[in-house]
This record gives sequence, structure tokens and C-alpha cells, in this order.
Amino acid sequence: MDVKRLGISMARALIIAALATVAAMAVLSLIAWLFRFSDGKINVGAVIIQIGACLLGGFAAGKGMKEKKYLWGLLTGLIYAAVLLVISFGISGAEGVNITGYITTILVCAGSAMLGGMIS
Repeated sequence: MDVKRLGISMARALIIAALATVAAMAVLSLIAWLFRFSDGKINVGAVIIQIGACLLGGFAAGKGMKEKKYLWGLLTGLIYAAVLLVISFGISGAEGVNITGYITTILVCAGSAMLGGMIS
């Protein structure tokens, strides 16, 4: 396994997932503002965006790595979830800790990215 290829593939996959997240969140924000969505609808939209972004990231990781694509997708999802959690802790601090929500986020990101790796 070439370490350089691994690094480039993982970085590309995470950048794709991040860009997809930013673009989709911008669209969701605009739509939520225009139609005055409730918090519940916004939360559902955010989860759907996480699933889609991780799916794309896992797909990109699987395309970059030719073997054990599901593992590279899983790793992409776990790194993506870790970055989300670090950002969340940075913004809200330890006061807003919801362990169940974080575990769900990790499982959703890992599972959808692994699926993306498998279908690549």
C-alpha cells in the first residue's frame, strides 16, 4: 500500500465530503429561512446532509483505494464524524454534550461512508 496514495485519497474524500456538506447546508439554510422551517425539519435535513456527504466521501475514498474499499469508506466516515464532533465541542463547549446524539452521528457517518466505499 502506497502511503502517498492513501493520504491523497483520504484527503480528497474528506474535502469532497466537506464541500458537499457546506453547499447542502447553505441550500438548507436558505430554504429553511424562506419557508420558516421548524427545528425538527432542520434537524432532519442536517442528518440527510450528513448521510449524503459521508456517502460521497466514502465513494471517493473507495475509488481512490482499489482494495478493501469498505474499510477506507468507514475510515472516511469516522474521520468526518470526529471533525464534526471537534467543531461541535469548539462551538458549544462541554455544556451542550448529548452523548446519544454524538453516538448516533458517528454511526450514521461511519455506516453511510462505508456504504459509499462498497458501491464505488
